[in-house]
Amino acid sequence: MNDVLNVPQIQEQKTMAAGAIGKVASPPKHEATSEEFYFWVAPGALVEKSQIVRTACRIADKDLVFYGLVREVYRQSRQKDLGEEYDRHDGDISYQPPFDSPGFTYAAATILRTEPPLMTPPKEGSDVFLGGEQEAFIAYGADEIENPLRVGLVKNGGTHFAGPGRIDLDYLLGANGGHLNVNGVAGRGTKSSLLLHFNYLLLEEARRQQRERPSDPDRLRIVPIILNVKNFDLFHIDRRSKRFDPHKQAEEWRALGIEKPGPFRNVTFYAPQLPNLAVAVKTGRPKEDVQPYSWGLKDIIERGLLLYLFAEDDRHDANFAALVYDLDDWLTDERTERDGSRVRQIVPHAGRPQTFDELLKEVRNWTEGSGTPFSSKQHHISTLRKLYRRLFLILSEGQGVLRRYDHQGKPLTITAHDTCDPQVIDLSSLAAVPSLQRFVAATIFNQLKEERTGPKAQRGLIYLVTLDELNRFAPHDAHDPITQLIEHVAAEMRSQGIILLGAQQQASLVSKRVVENAGIRALGKSGSLELSHPVWRFLSESARRKASMLLPEEKLLIQDSFREPMLVKIPFPPWALRAAEAVEDLPAVPSKPLLEDL
Repeated sequence: MNDVLNVPQIQEQKTMAAGAIGKVASPPKHEATSEEFYFWVAPGALVEKSQIVRTACRIADKDLVFYGLVREVYRQSRQKDLGEEYDRHDGDISYQPPFDSPGFTYAAATILRTEPPLMTPPKEGSDVFLGGEQEAFIAYGADEIENPLRVGLVKNGGTHFAGPGRIDLDYLLGANGGHLNVNGVAGRGTKSSLLLHFNYLLLEEARRQQRERPSDPDRLRIVPIILNVKNFDLFHIDRRSKRFDPHKQAEEWRALGIEKPGPFRNVTFYAPQLPNLAVAVKTGRPKEDVQPYSWGLKDIIERGLLLYLFAEDDRHDANFAALVYDLDDWLTDERTERDGSRVRQIVPHAGRPQTFDELLKEVRNWTEGSGTPFSSKQHHISTLRKLYRRLFLILSEGQGVLRRYDHQGKPLTITAHDTCDPQVIDLSSLAAVPSLQRFVAATIFNQLKEERTGPKAQRGLIYLVTLDELNRFAPHDAHDPITQLIEHVAAEMRSQGIILLGAQQQASLVSKRVVENAGIRALGKSGSLELSHPVWRFLSESARRKASMLLPEEKLLIQDSFREPMLVKIPFPPWALRAAEAVEDLPAVPSKPLLEDL
């Protein structure tokens, strides 16, 4: 009896094209549209969520090919309801009914691309085929990308892949958009790992172009600046990871064009300077490996950073902001050079403070009734006292980073003239003073902005600024100078070669301008509450569900040209992400000098 019932199914299979896994079906409530279609699955065929599929048909005089992504797979029995299912077995789980009543599997597929690009659905009865590398290549438009970058392996079901997934560098590095934003929960979202992954791939691409066409003025030039915000985890990226097995994991890197994956090379490390000493705080590395950074009052004035020192108070107090502006103007002598560049220096006149300690004493005198030296401007005594309290507090908290008694410190200078190896700058040791963390980040963005908009800006040079925990530095609905600076970089500086590789656990807590200006967005495993926020409204329900269940090595990549996010596996990193997994040997030595053009 079972054989008789299976005859129609066998006949259906014979009428299908060789290799087909099913046929398009469009019954009521499952109609095909220009955005999705349904298909039933041939008995014995395996169809999984996230697989790439292809179907084709002729409409009017056009031969169309549709490339789809399986959104969900369903199994349906031939019974009308659960009651009938129960009655078939008489409620006995050990009973086998004498007559078989097989169900069937069907799937829903989102259309990623139609060739030619007509907005119409496929016809019912069209054969559906499982796609592979070529189908994924076309579905995500890689054949139309002029500047592709392989970033991961496209998932094609639970355990298979459809070749390397590519993004368009024009969306990342400024031509059609700029910046990368990564969202994911702590730990399992592996945000820092992905940010480093992009740094590594871009450095490899820049080095390749440097080798192949060193004199080309239009070749890719990359300067990676990586801000460390958690412990000293990123102070070991030049060491091999004991968790990386080249015999098992190098093959995935080779699919991305990296033949010999290894740790970062020739990394320069910076950390805050210790109070009253000339060395950096302890980082877990030999002290000679780490360069200290700090600022004296002279450095602050010459680099135009005074306003960023008081950004936290400046946020809600216009009177305080006006006082800080007046103070900055009083301390600064500014002139314009013949080449159009501006030069700032601290006023050297007698009676003007030259150190933070002298400035603190001067402000204290103002609070005691001596008045300010600002011509024709009055500030209330309570505002002056607030300035004194804030200055005293930040100098007490920032001893070392802010040199109270020294004219100058060791300010960060991170500009370059060509592709160079990463510079890792620690912020984690300033975690107890969030305002100082934000200040250091602001000094970096401000320095790059001044360099890229100045008359001596190097053509084609791209600074990659990697910053996790963006919600600390550019909070949602904040209007302080540091947030505004980062928003300015996100909105306007991509064309000038400043690219922000940023990340956070919750994009809803970050400035909208920063998140929405990212040309490439990536989702690691994210919380369902976060994914219900309006910032993720553009994602399909299927994509949101998938994002809540991603494995640590999986990411959803979002690019404007993708109709649905691309699900990729990111190869395991060969560099250490914390001290405990670092192999205790010498850092990798490059086979060729990388800074020879500097």
